[in-house]
Amino acid sequence: MEKTSDFKKRKGFTILEEAVVIAVIAILAIPLVTLLNQSIQAQIYGTRDVKGQYYANLIMQDFERRVRQANSGSITITTGNPYKITFTYQQADKDGKNPSTISYSYEIDDSNTANSLFKRNGQVFPVGLEKGVIKDFKIISQKTDTSQDPPYYIEVKIETSTGTILQKTIYLVNYYKQE
Repeated sequence: MEKTSDFKKRKGFTILEEAVVIAVIAILAIPLVTLLNQSIQAQIYGTRDVKGQYYANLIMQDFERRVRQANSGSITITTGNPYKITFTYQQADKDGKNPSTISYSYEIDDSNTANSLFKRNGQVFPVGLEKGVIKDFKIISQKTDTSQDPPYYIEVKIETSTGTILQKTIYLVNYYKQE
């Protein structure tokens, strides 16, 4: 009779061999999972930052277009919660006749929190804006006292939740010196 080794008779792997293979795979997989997680987090942060910049630009453009035409002496700033800016301006019909006075308000509820929400005339603005994307909105300096000499302006600052700051000086074309 011929002798055969135990190795040739054996079919399959031992538990110890399988455990070693699993351990090696886990050691290789952990850094890959960590790298993938960091990549996903960076993508999410980047997307939030772009979204915040987009909404901040929309708000600034809309605010600038309207407040630039504000009637002389009509800008009112209410600090606190909500921080609110109100003003009026004249708008004529398509023929340039029959001007009507339009009131506008821009406000931010719960500024500097995860629940901050920007509104125009009491409605969330822009449409689709989520809570917390716009962190702060305020006038940081102004010259709206019409007893002083022109130019009259307001300086607006909008901050997003990711720390992007959009700041702009807006000159008020309908403001004039009151004598």
